[in-house]
This record gives sequence, C-alpha cells and structure tokens, in this order.
Amino acid sequence: MALKSKKRIFVLAGESSGDFLGSELIRAIKLKWPDADFTFWGGEEMASALGDQRPQVNINELSVMGFLEVLRHIPRIIQQEKFLRNFLLDWNPNIVICIDYQTFNARLARWISKIGLRKKGCKVFQIVSPQFWAWRYRRVYELKKHFDAVFPLLPFESKLLETAGVNAPYFGHPVVNRIKNNTLLDDSGWLALLPGSRVQEISRHVPIFLNSAKKIGRPFKWIKPQSIQMSDYLKLLKTYSGEDFQSSEIVKGLNQIEGASLAIVASGTATLEMALKGIPQVVAYKTSWISYFIAKSLIRVKFISLVNLILEKKTVIELIQHHCKPKYLTLELTKLIDNPRSQDDICMDLKSKLDIGMDPMDMIAKYIIKDA
Repeated sequence: MALKSKKRIFVLAGESSGDFLGSELIRAIKLKWPDADFTFWGGEEMASALGDQRPQVNINELSVMGFLEVLRHIPRIIQQEKFLRNFLLDWNPNIVICIDYQTFNARLARWISKIGLRKKGCKVFQIVSPQFWAWRYRRVYELKKHFDAVFPLLPFESKLLETAGVNAPYFGHPVVNRIKNNTLLDDSGWLALLPGSRVQEISRHVPIFLNSAKKIGRPFKWIKPQSIQMSDYLKLLKTYSGEDFQSSEIVKGLNQIEGASLAIVASGTATLEMALKGIPQVVAYKTSWISYFIAKSLIRVKFISLVNLILEKKTVIELIQHHCKPKYLTLELTKLIDNPRSQDDICMDLKSKLDIGMDPMDMIAKYIIKDA
C-alpha cells in the first residue's frame, strides 16, 4: 500500500515485553508502508526493527513497577513526560501507538486529546489492555474517550471492552505465532530461571530463584531478557546473587530454551510462552510489602499468571509474596520432577483461546493504517 503522504508514527513501549511487541508491529507496518517515518521510546528490539535507529528514550529509563517504586521515581517520570510532550508538539505525529505501560500511556492519550492533536487527525492506539477487570474498572471510560482503538491480547478482554463502548477488536495473541512447536523435553534436563526484566524484579527474585535451584540440585540456566545486554545482565546477577556467572550459563531469550525440563517464572508473558512450549513451570513473584498490600486490597481476581487467568482455573502453581521462598519453590519443583506429566492439554487449551487463525500483528497493522 503506497502512502498518500509520508506518515509520522511514534511508538512507545515501557518494558521488555512491550518492546518486543513494538518490533513485531513496526515490521508489519513497514511491509505496508515502507516509507513511514518512525520514532520511538523503547529498547533493542524496536531499534533493530528500524535498522538500529536510536530511541528517543531507552526502555531502561522507563521500566518501573509497583506503587512504592513509582513514587520513588515521580520526579524522573514527570521530566520524561515533559520531554515527550514537547517532542510531540514539534514532531506533530499522524499516529501514536502506545504499548502496555498503561498509566503513563493513559496520561499521554489524555494530553493528546486535550491539546487538540486528535481533532487535527492524529490517531491514538493502545496495544495490551489495562487490566481493568482486575482493578480500577473506570479506566475503560478513559480508553473509550482518548483512544481510537485498543487491541487486547487476552481473549476475554475484547467483549468486556466492547460492552463498555471501547473500540477493541481481538486478533489473537502474537505469542502463538512465535512458538510453532512444543519444546523437546528431557525429564532430566536443566531448570530455567526467569526472574523478570525489570531491575526491581531481578533484585528480589534472583537470590530466591538461585537458592531454590541449588536445593533442587540439577543444572540450571538464567533466561536473559532481550532488552538487557549480556554484560549488564551478568552484573545484575553478580549484584543480587553475590556470585559470578559465565555467559554459557545464560540463555538469550526463550527461543533458545531447548533442553529445559522445568522453569521458575516471574509472571508475565513468559508464563504463556512456557505453557505453549509444554514446559512445566512454577510461577513466583515478590514485590515490596507496601505494593503487595495495596495491590491485594484492590485486585479482584484469583490468579496472577496469564495461563491461569485465560484458562480460568489453576493449571500452574503460583507462589506469591510470603510464599515466594526457596522452601516452597523447592517443594513444588520436586512435585513436578517426581510426577512428570504431559503439558499438552494446557498447551492446546491456550492455543484454542489465543489463536484465531490469523497473524495478530499483521491484522493490527492493517487496522491502524486503514484510515490514515
């Protein structure tokens, strides 16, 4: 599809999973609009999709999670927002694509509406719906008012959003396209450790995951997020474990996880990827006590892992906060080792809900550019 005029597209992702989604979407749009002018806030994945173009702001300066953690970073967040608003006023984008990072993106979309950019024709989209169904339901009205469309990745979200008047077509979850086949499992294979992609997550999970792996007594490897350089990841592991690891003990992303037999996963999209690969897992997560207390008082759902949320039942074990300890992790991992069972049913159930027979990013790209 040829451009009527060269379009300016701004893409914003605030964390590793969003950076990967952004790279997939950018490639899909470029196939249709090769001359589109992109700029972005994000990490290495989006930079690679744009020929190693540098981001306006790197993802490592954006990723903050948890109530207490956000409070600590308010001055930096305010400075980033001011910089972004000034940039967008000068650049005058035709399309703004927000990925995950919901609170920041909601304020951005509200501001874009307020200053009249949307009235001038700027389209604003959100990929990954806020978890309004878990807490703060009123966010759906903000989505309806300030976004031209929201693209949810969880199958049950679209109907809920549409019922509230939000334009929210569902095209499936791109994780299904990334994983074509189950991993060839070896019951005696190594243990995969996925402590998260944010520094706050890594700092809390690394010592717990490491001690759990040692108690299990089988080989283990860390799974490095794509957004973190190998040298930086090794430093993080050293800082929070007190031990030196070699690059041979690090796996660069989930596409190189052949040989793993089970995993400890710090929630997030990785839980879906593990389930779709057929790898048994224990989901473990720990945050600050203040963040946990606030979240527990607000959240209305029974599960935190995407696998359990989508399937609406406990198919993977979740060890949260005071249960996120080596003694509990070791117990659950030992159960998985002593009673290995096929993950095929979980995998098939997930695929039936996440895969609607089309390339999600291709469909989202078509939707975004159809009226631009």
